[in-house]
Amino acid sequence: MNKLLGRVRQNKGFTLIELLIVIIILAVLAAIAVPTYLTMRDRAREAGTETEMANIATALELYHADTESYPATASWSEDLEDGGYMDNVPTTDMWGRAYTYEGSDDTYTLTSDGVDEGEETI
Repeated sequence: MNKLLGRVRQNKGFTLIELLIVIIILAVLAAIAVPTYLTMRDRAREAGTETEMANIATALELYHADTESYPATASWSEDLEDGGYMDNVPTTDMWGRAYTYEGSDDTYTLTSDGVDEGEETI
């Protein structure tokens, strides 16, 4: 009977090597999954920012068609909202950085610094 109890005790639980193998497998999976997730998140934010900028550009063109000039730099978002060209003009991109807008009578520049703070301009 003593031999039987000894065998049962030896087979209980995991060995240190088995636990280390499981930890290594989980670490490898995390090393693959985390960068992929971060890349996908940045792509989604970039696509969202591009969509917002395209919508703002459309509103700016409509404003220009009606007034024959683009909004003043200081009040561009309010001018688009007050004129009914957009209900809510986004003033920050998907990373939380403010859009940069410069406008004159016949041209405008709308810029987002993006994830790496490199400029994307319309």
